Amino acid sequence: MSALEFKLPDIGEGVHEGEIVRWIVPIGSTVQEDEPVVEVMTDKATVEIPAPSSGAITEHRFAEGDVAKVGDVIFVIDAVAAAAPAPTASAPASTPTPAAAPASEVAPAGGGGQLEFKLPDIGEGVHEGEIVRWIVPEGAAVSEDDPVVEVMTDKATVEIPAPAAGAIARHMVTEGEIAKVGDVIFVIATSGTVPVSTTPVSTVPAGGGADSVVALAPTAVAAPPEPGKKVLAAPATRRLAREMGVDLTALVGSGPKGRIKPEDVRAAVPSSTAPSAAPSAAPSAMPKPLPDFPLIAGAREVEKVPFRGIRRKTAEAMARSKYTAPHFSLIEEVDCTEMIAARKNAKEVGMRHDIKVTFMPYIMKATAIALQEFPQLNAELDEEANEILVKKYINLGIAVDTPNGLVVPVVKDVHLKGILQLSAELNDIAARARAAKLSPDDFKDSTFTLSNAGNIGGVFATPIINFPEVAIMGIHTMRKMPRCVGDEIVARDVMMLSISIDHRLVDGADGARFMVRVRELLEDPDLMLL
Repeated sequence: MSALEFKLPDIGEGVHEGEIVRWIVPIGSTVQEDEPVVEVMTDKATVEIPAPSSGAITEHRFAEGDVAKVGDVIFVIDAVAAAAPAPTASAPASTPTPAAAPASEVAPAGGGGQLEFKLPDIGEGVHEGEIVRWIVPEGAAVSEDDPVVEVMTDKATVEIPAPAAGAIARHMVTEGEIAKVGDVIFVIATSGTVPVSTTPVSTVPAGGGADSVVALAPTAVAAPPEPGKKVLAAPATRRLAREMGVDLTALVGSGPKGRIKPEDVRAAVPSSTAPSAAPSAAPSAMPKPLPDFPLIAGAREVEKVPFRGIRRKTAEAMARSKYTAPHFSLIEEVDCTEMIAARKNAKEVGMRHDIKVTFMPYIMKATAIALQEFPQLNAELDEEANEILVKKYINLGIAVDTPNGLVVPVVKDVHLKGILQLSAELNDIAARARAAKLSPDDFKDSTFTLSNAGNIGGVFATPIINFPEVAIMGIHTMRKMPRCVGDEIVARDVMMLSISIDHRLVDGADGARFMVRVRELLEDPDLMLL
């Protein structure tokens, strides 16, 4: 037998603690893998936490009625190695929420001191991931929370950390292969008591919003470094600290029980050494090497590139959208004169907070206001239930061109934020997108998408809807054009906006009214204050 300490997992977005309602399995009793052990109540829901493996419950660390924090050890189980069932891709039936699924990501393998690591649920709606790169080879030693393997899903590329210190005994999936959620992807040889990691994995956690960028959020208190000091921090936070060169033992976190949060790490980095944010979410002009074409006439060389990763996922999503939603498109012309003047003033204010203000936040804000007035464009069709789901919140997906392909991270609750805060969040997600540092949470809950090709060129385009959303708006190059103002022909800065709409849910007239409203707001930004 080997003792496993089970930590309270993150069982819901924004949930930091839970009340122990009822111990289902008493101390001394045996339990099978995935059977419920304890009932926990949060401010979101009441969930049953399953056993990570078969064995006997030897200790309850909290009494019924006590409140445990995420990351606290709540019970100890003596796991029976031989009793561990074969890996399965299905989530525990007793777990009401998907967030509890990572609790079973580590299970004892056959043989003493070995753990099988199952691919956890690393994002809403993600059922599989491609093994991009093994960071730690077979036979190599690894410390707890060190990255072991890089996995790519249709949401993001993430690094999976080691659940405990030990040696990687075996890779169960080769690079380029697809693993399902619940599949064993590697085996790690450990010794002694192994804490079961239940923290969802990611490269850099979600956040990085305006609060952290503007430095208005609570910050960690600096303290003298203490080698060997126990640090409360999630794996992703530890990785962020390593990347930024921050000693976690020198910080006192602003989270519960002194837990160090990502914003604490960022606040500890001097502004002169902090990574700079990208100027906007528009596509970047990154120089590329010239293609290596043969210099011999008649040569017919062909390079074979594997069709996988982001390229394959994008192709699948685009085909599903185009062949499911009948697209309807229209174009609107915007005179940007007043928006340029407003942005010039806002740019000076943004510089005081080290925030670069672009035109994109104005377009985001105008879109959010128009979506509140035309909510049918902020909806989704549930074909199985024959229902139209009209969203009462506005989260904008922002298409970003990266070296690895197009990704669409999400800026949440745009209707509640001002231009400065939107600028800060936009700079943050664009920088992390191009550095492949987005987390699964950065891709969740989009209700409407903006695609900005303005920095590249083109008069206008008709983008494909980010299914199952109802519409997507394209933003195009701003050009000097001759226009009639009264009886005079003058030079004006003109930008084309295009929109593609799912004609099953939105009539052309409503789509036109929506675009007219966006144009009105952009041509007179003061209207956004009303």
